[in-house]
Amino acid sequence: MKGIYRILWKELVQVFRDRKLVFSTLVLPVLLMPVFMFGPSLVLNRLMQGAAEKRQEVAVAGLPEEALSALRQANLAPVAVADPERAVREGKYPAGVLYREGVYRVYARLSGGLTEGQVVAGKVQGALAALKEAKVAEALAGRGVPLEVLQPFRVELLDASPEREKAGGLLGFLLPFFLVVFVLSGGQVVAVDATAGEKEKGTLEALLMAPAPLWQVALGKTLATVVMALLSGTAGLLGLALGGALAARYGGGFLTETGQAVALGGRVVLDGASFLALFLSALLLALFMGAVMVGLGLYARSYKEAQSYLAPLQLVALLPLLFLQFRGFLELETWHHLLPLFNVALLMDALLKGTATLGQAALTWTSTLVYAALALGFSVRVFAREEVVFRN
Repeated sequence: MKGIYRILWKELVQVFRDRKLVFSTLVLPVLLMPVFMFGPSLVLNRLMQGAAEKRQEVAVAGLPEEALSALRQANLAPVAVADPERAVREGKYPAGVLYREGVYRVYARLSGGLTEGQVVAGKVQGALAALKEAKVAEALAGRGVPLEVLQPFRVELLDASPEREKAGGLLGFLLPFFLVVFVLSGGQVVAVDATAGEKEKGTLEALLMAPAPLWQVALGKTLATVVMALLSGTAGLLGLALGGALAARYGGGFLTETGQAVALGGRVVLDGASFLALFLSALLLALFMGAVMVGLGLYARSYKEAQSYLAPLQLVALLPLLFLQFRGFLELETWHHLLPLFNVALLMDALLKGTATLGQAALTWTSTLVYAALALGFSVRVFAREEVVFRN
């Protein structure tokens, strides 16, 4: 076992000698994740607040005086034009209103992301909705009918989620997703340099002459990849947790295409057993992906070719996780916990919600360990083929 330890130590020393690499892999995620999660929503809130307080001109045509008065009260300046739709399309005004045959048509450029025109259109709709309610109340009062007749009852939608699921919020869904991302990005650093990188440097031949079996060499490189992948995943999750806490405290979140900020839960509540299960899941995931990356790196002729293999691997690894957002529409079957990567994401999601069972965990861990063993066997087999190892 000394051969495995020495190869593991050799690869880690080479990685940690590169301070820039260590900073970009382990430190930068902790700093960037809060900015990524909290910064855009903070900027958006400032911009939307400024747009709401600003007095904008609005193209109008055919509006009665009461509608013009409502727009002015909403901090808008109506400007009469012949064709409001064309004026908005040409970018002369952020929004326009046309009144014809008892219908108010509000025009704005709603495509291409959040714009000031969407904010102005919202102000116009709010002003017209307030005018409509006032006219309805006036008409009812004239007939002696109370306004409450329009609202005979209220409907309230309440969150009945368990406390652990409610505390995690969207953060519980993002945690498995970003964990895979950081595990792949961190492990790729070691996997490529320890395989294709050594081919280009000409040091792989000397390593193969060492008195260590091929499986120990492959396992040592894989474990070094796993260590770096776990460190990178931990750094990314620390940044994610910090960003989630800041977003939950100050009202931030991820931005949707409509400009809405989706709130993030800032707490992940785990007991001791769930935490250990989550760590074991991440470890087996890193072991599986590390073995796959080492095998692909050994098969590649050069550093660039290895990167060309690992780039699509990231997309393939993230594809099953995209279906995790539809888990509420799926009736989970036993075989779902045997699918690579998707099973780990399902288990992590269940652990965060407190709904995981021992059977789910056993199936996920066993299958992931089998996949890791198969990937490691592929790496050893590649090592044993000289036409692959020494090709360049």
